[in-house]
Amino acid sequence: MQKRQQTEEQSAELRYRGTIDKRNELNDQAREFADTRNMLNKERRETIDDIKELRDERDGLNKQMRKHKKSRDSYQDKAKDLIEKKKGKRKDIHKDLDKDINTLKADARMLEVKQETTSLTLEEEKALLDTLKKQYVEIKRLEEVLGEQDSILADVKDVDEKITMLFKMADEEHQKVVAVNKQAKEVHDRITLMSKSITHLISESNKNHESYVKLKERADTYHQKANEMREKLMAMRNIKRDEIRESRQLIKDQNKSVRNALTDKKKLDEAADDALQQLLKKGKVEIG
Repeated sequence: MQKRQQTEEQSAELRYRGTIDKRNELNDQAREFADTRNMLNKERRETIDDIKELRDERDGLNKQMRKHKKSRDSYQDKAKDLIEKKKGKRKDIHKDLDKDINTLKADARMLEVKQETTSLTLEEEKALLDTLKKQYVEIKRLEEVLGEQDSILADVKDVDEKITMLFKMADEEHQKVVAVNKQAKEVHDRITLMSKSITHLISESNKNHESYVKLKERADTYHQKANEMREKLMAMRNIKRDEIRESRQLIKDQNKSVRNALTDKKKLDEAADDALQQLLKKGKVEIG
């Protein structure tokens, strides 16, 4: 069986449908790139929001760290001041003062024994008593100094305890500085990684947007082409409709003429011949 040939209108219809399908295919591909682009942009915005929160957290940790540093430095400065004060007090302290007092007391005792057991002239005894008196005065003075030194040493001991306490507090603050600084660094490292992620997201989003634009431009080209083909197809259909309408009117007129000529055989034959000639001119009658 011989394959039926396509008419010009059918060929145009197929080309038009093919153009529409290609346009729709390109639009679908463009929509996929647009969806991916929008997803990447959404992820980028969410990442930026997360970074803002992390920055606030990091800034808060840095603020805590500065506070602990200030406390640490303050404790260390106070401890250093006490150390200098302690040095000043220790300058006036005689380490062997108690031994010196005991030596003077021993010498005084020996003079007393000498006075009691030895025959002395009046001048010798007077000289001995003068020496003994001076030693007692010196012993008393040194005992007073020793008392003052004991008070100073007690103060120094108290200062030592305060210094120890201040350095301990400074060390505790320093440990807090180290711990908070570690936390802040970890948060900062997360921010750095997320910032790199944003750069990657922007790059991928731009690539998808470029692909979207190119596909949309191609789809628009096919859309414009399809519109032009549709106009031509509609024009062909309008011409065909006009031809069909004209043929129908011609047949209608012929039928009317035939009815009018039914009583006249000769007119009927002439009318039939005339109708046939008209149809042959339009190309609507095939003679086998």
